[in-house]
Amino acid sequence: MIRTLLLSSAICVVAAGAAFAADLPSTKGEPVYAPPPAPIFSWTGFYIGVNGGYGGNNVQYNEYDPYGEGYSSHEKLTSSGFVAGGTVGFNYQFPTSNFVLGFEGDFDWSDIKGEDSYTESYFGDYSYSDTYGSKLNWLATARARIGYAVSTPFGNLLPYVTGGAAFGNVKDYDYGGYSDETGYSDSWTHTWTGWTAGAGLEYAITQNLSFKAEYLYVDLGNHGVNDEYTDLDPGIQYSEHFTANIVRLGLNWRFGDWFAPPPPPPVVAKY
Repeated sequence: MIRTLLLSSAICVVAAGAAFAADLPSTKGEPVYAPPPAPIFSWTGFYIGVNGGYGGNNVQYNEYDPYGEGYSSHEKLTSSGFVAGGTVGFNYQFPTSNFVLGFEGDFDWSDIKGEDSYTESYFGDYSYSDTYGSKLNWLATARARIGYAVSTPFGNLLPYVTGGAAFGNVKDYDYGGYSDETGYSDSWTHTWTGWTAGAGLEYAITQNLSFKAEYLYVDLGNHGVNDEYTDLDPGIQYSEHFTANIVRLGLNWRFGDWFAPPPPPPVVAKY
């Protein structure tokens, strides 16, 4: 009897202690929030951008007489001017690799031109003046890019080389006149296809915004222009060669890798 009473009393004490402990405040603290890991930077994805810069080189005019004395002549005008426009492209960074392969196209307004003028005097006050030149109205390129992604303490860099096709609209003009006569003005416009090559460096300001500096050499080729100059001398062959060195700065907005898996959800640790 006494043993049963003692056992019952012990059970009651243990139950009361457990109930009292349940009412005490928890010492575990609040759940700890663990943010998801920072996304691994990749250059993969589509992008659009704007660019602007300065360039110029030479406009060369060639004349060749295949008959007569067979002479040839060449004249070069130094060109310069600004360019500005837009860019669209796509990069693919190979998995577990630093190599980046991409394609980029752009369209730029241009005022790059080469011009010359002269005046000749005859018999006192009688004179003749002439101004002529060529102006690049717009320039478009379609290029491949090959780069090597570099991660530095200052951010993510992408040095690259680039090359492809170039398309340019060139306006030739010639105006002037005699001092005692009305003047004249002629112009001809051509759209030519050539090539371009260069190199650049792109810097990722954020996950989506990047800044680039780029150099391009543009060669629109040597093209015949006899249709415009036959009134000068039908027997002479005329051609024109337009080239330019262009340095541009640009900003690109990158949309990221649309096909990448979504980031993991945040982790809440409980203790």
